[in-house]
Amino acid sequence: MADPSGYKTFAAGEVLDAAAGVMAYLMDQVVGVYADSSARGTAIGTAAEGQVSYLKDTNKVYLYNGSAWAEVGGVSFSGTTANGMLTYSSATEITTQSTATYASDTLTLTGSGGGLKINGLDSSDANTLDDYEEGTFLVTADVASGTLTVDTDRDVLKYTKIGQKVYISGQIEFTTASSPVGAWHILGLPFTNTNTGALGGQKTAWQVATVINTASDVSPGSPLGYIVGDETQITMYLAGISASAVMNANYLDTGSLVCISGSYTTDS
Repeated sequence: MADPSGYKTFAAGEVLDAAAGVMAYLMDQVVGVYADSSARGTAIGTAAEGQVSYLKDTNKVYLYNGSAWAEVGGVSFSGTTANGMLTYSSATEITTQSTATYASDTLTLTGSGGGLKINGLDSSDANTLDDYEEGTFLVTADVASGTLTVDTDRDVLKYTKIGQKVYISGQIEFTTASSPVGAWHILGLPFTNTNTGALGGQKTAWQVATVINTASDVSPGSPLGYIVGDETQITMYLAGISASAVMNANYLDTGSLVCISGSYTTDS
């Protein structure tokens, strides 16, 4: 059996004594090969600190650290899923994931409640999807004169952002419309509309909202919401008339609804 006598530098021509030299030094400084840990224990008995062994049943190398045999490298593999992606399940184990596979240029995710998270990577490649986000946003209203109050049970809308495209949807209702007159807006969009482009038409997002349950018939024209460049609000406009005009808030009343559904582009 090995004797923990430590490391020895052998001199040229030195002859080792079978008991004191080979067993005490040489066996400690070579890699012993054994069928399994049981065979290793039988052959070595008391191991010396720093002694190295190889086990055929695990195909791994082990180092005796003074109190136990520790796997050299310290990383093991588990999992049998074909094409499964590898992740660290702990500091010492790499696992083949059964719910995340990659084959034939296709990434497949099958874990319930999971998904692909892309959070503002800000890629400069036009063909790279660098952001995806879902959420809600709180809106209010302002008016040139008077008061417009949004029902607090209907003031939260939904959005989905894919790359630079923002999709918004929902419906708000006014609980108070006290003598509203002039231009009015829906405030609180989740992202600022783009300010990129030489022409206003490249920046403006059209047909994102309309109004129902008005105080009186809107005539001439019909309500249409749009978002101008570099803003986070919807402005209401009258479409289908010869002269452009914003929609006057005096058409609104308690119970009037603003139906919002559309998309716009953001530079973020």
